[in-house]
Amino acid sequence: MKPLELRPRKHARTFIQFSIVLVILTLALLPAFGQTGRGTISGTVRDPGEAAVPGAQVTITHTETGISSAAQTSSVGLFYFGALAIGPYKVTVEKPGFETWSGTLTLAVGQDAVINPTMKLGSTTTVVEVTGAAAPIETTKGAVGDVRESSQIRDLPLNGRQIGSLFGLTAGVESGAGGARVNGMKVGSLDINLDGVTQVDRFGGGIVRVQPGLESIQEFRIETVGSDATFDQPATVILATKSGTNQLHGGAYEYNRDNTVFPTRLRQDPL
Repeated sequence: MKPLELRPRKHARTFIQFSIVLVILTLALLPAFGQTGRGTISGTVRDPGEAAVPGAQVTITHTETGISSAAQTSSVGLFYFGALAIGPYKVTVEKPGFETWSGTLTLAVGQDAVINPTMKLGSTTTVVEVTGAAAPIETTKGAVGDVRESSQIRDLPLNGRQIGSLFGLTAGVESGAGGARVNGMKVGSLDINLDGVTQVDRFGGGIVRVQPGLESIQEFRIETVGSDATFDQPATVILATKSGTNQLHGGAYEYNRDNTVFPTRLRQDPL
């Protein structure tokens, strides 16, 4: 008599295989959160004696959209806000027995802004305002790079209206038709992301042939040295698209290439 053999049904095997694939895809997508170009605001709230202030109410508000988030400081005075849209913010810290602390900052693409409010003893009706609460130089990362803001993208002269041509404004970056070279490395050593989506041409290694529209880019950040492990290349470009605000706005441009400047490309009108 043969022993009884238990064999899983076909649909059970399919479900197990599907679950394994889903877990693998989920783990593979986790690093993508650091590539979207969003920033963070964190810090430590202290009193004048440098002691931590736990249980303080910290509120951040994006002043262009009015969207706000709130959290309380931990037992050691720490607070953290992640995955924030770029732009201007107002930060308010309140706790009974202390004066209200208020600060403003502008969060750049991919920036980890650190602010350390110092709260003075007094009434919450008294507000201490600080302008430029975040230091312009990041101390939490070892990356070397810079940010090109919307006004620079809009006002700088640019032949062909290709965003990739502006990469060469950063020291150590050589931009060209075939892609950008960073610190002498070959084309393809630069990771390019737009809101977390890769913009690298898988054939040539440079930026994709159909580049993002110039008007759609709010700002971009280039890290030439020290990009963290969320990226797979030594150097990184993080592009962030424009988002809506409470004010109605738009843009328009005229593209004209005068044939008289390029005699070899004269238009031939039919008779």
